[in-house]
Amino acid sequence: MRLLSLDFDPVYGDATRSTFNSDTSVFDYDVVIWDPASSFNLYHIPAYTTRYLNLPSLSEHESIRIQADTKRRHAEFEEFINSGRVLVVIVRPDQNCYIDTGKREYSGTGRNRVTTTLVSPFSMSSALPFSQPKFLRASGNRIELDGDGPIVSLLRKYKVNLLYDAVIADPLGTTLAHVAGTNRVVGSIFRSDAGGYLIMLPAINLRVDNDEVEEEEEEEEEDSWIPEAPEFQEDLLAAIQQLSGSRTISRPPWVEQYATAEQERLRVEIVRQQSQIESARANLAKLQQQREAAEAKDQLFLGSGRALELEVKNVFEALGGTVTEPLPGRDDWKISFPEGNAVVEVKGVAKSAAEKHAAQLEKWVAADLEEHGKAPKGILVVNTWRNLALAERTEEDFPKQMLPYCKSRGHCLVTGLQLFLILADVTNDPTRASHWRNILLETSGVVPGLDDWRSVIQVTKPESDA
Repeated sequence: MRLLSLDFDPVYGDATRSTFNSDTSVFDYDVVIWDPASSFNLYHIPAYTTRYLNLPSLSEHESIRIQADTKRRHAEFEEFINSGRVLVVIVRPDQNCYIDTGKREYSGTGRNRVTTTLVSPFSMSSALPFSQPKFLRASGNRIELDGDGPIVSLLRKYKVNLLYDAVIADPLGTTLAHVAGTNRVVGSIFRSDAGGYLIMLPAINLRVDNDEVEEEEEEEEEDSWIPEAPEFQEDLLAAIQQLSGSRTISRPPWVEQYATAEQERLRVEIVRQQSQIESARANLAKLQQQREAAEAKDQLFLGSGRALELEVKNVFEALGGTVTEPLPGRDDWKISFPEGNAVVEVKGVAKSAAEKHAAQLEKWVAADLEEHGKAPKGILVVNTWRNLALAERTEEDFPKQMLPYCKSRGHCLVTGLQLFLILADVTNDPTRASHWRNILLETSGVVPGLDDWRSVIQVTKPESDA
């Protein structure tokens, strides 16, 4: 029988050792043995993985990987068993973690700005086919076996090596083993309608007990497995072969030089599909980067502090301006347009703009006038009402009492949302850049128009549910 190990050790002879996150297909094998705990370690390194609620919190990259791999293996495992073959799973505690949803929340401004990563719970047990039992953490070695049959006989032979890391709540199928003196299940077997099996085995310790090995022998020993380890693999396969409805498919190496038209067609299709998988993964990574860049623009109507400032800078560069950052403690940006220069003050606030923002801008204008002998255009960018949904931003962005002061000094007042709409317009038609440069440089007071944000931003849910 052809055996595939997914992160289970040790395996011998013709058995293939692979990993849960590899592209190795289970369908080339008769039996697959999987150790979820070892697989989980592929996605996080304890020394570098952060924690949330005392569980590992995976990076965005690892979150995408573990979800994609688990979904793929779940589909494979279910089809594998339904094709009459056998999946053996080592019973381990639920391998739980938190995954990055890709969503962010922002609070505070400047150096006090805090980015919160939104996470959601995830368990590798979702890779199991059919119903997903709960695996409750518990450990020990007092195990009693239930009934009879090839698998129970196997466990009885190696009972001295058995231990349990977890118990199964609501196991699927028939109980094979339980904790002595209790009804807590540590092993079970389930037979599908197609004659395949899902076998849940308690952990088996096949490692050498180094405390019993003489020092000189320990130094010479290259592996740490007991001499009976290869025999366990043979006995496991023999026990599976004895199961009712199990089958052995023999394919010696020489048969690879022969193929029917159907087999060759399927081989070519498998190669094509694998190529598409690799291409899809590369495209997914590229799309993730593009999505992050697209979502970063949202900071124009969501953000504050440095995140907002950088997106404002991107808008002015898209308009054809050369943007430079002055010394710390000065205006946020200096801009050189073909038509003239400007200084920019950027603020992200929970309410409307305030007169103090305009006063700060005028301070930068005066400083630049003193330095260069010519007053630049003052542009005040304020992301107003940033904690409200767009449909709820019905109050004035720039209060009437601050308008006379700003108009008298030639300040251009524009919201972050308006800049977002300007950027969308210029992205759609780059020739519009000069139009918006002139608007920003010539307007004294609030930039007119640009009120229809729905022309660019779609409402994907009813606004009452937002």
